[in-house]
Amino acid sequence: MSQVLSKLEVQHFIKRESNPNNHREFFIVLAEEGLAYQALIKESDEEFVEKPYTDIDLESLRNVLKTMKKVNASISKSLK
Repeated sequence: MSQVLSKLEVQHFIKRESNPNNHREFFIVLAEEGLAYQALIKESDEEFVEKPYTDIDLESLRNVLKTMKKVNASISKSLK
């Protein structure tokens, strides 16, 4: 794990910040590259969710959601 963290730190994806309450601990937070990657993922997710459903009316989407909830409930019930 420490090797992975070190590699991400060298690549500026994360940075370590010491815990002010316990100097033996540190927090891992996103650094410049990590924040840029997070923004890219968020943008991609929004685009992925938006585009495929733009031509489907809201009522149809609600029906799909209702059906999926029933399917999930049925699966959960059968696993018990």
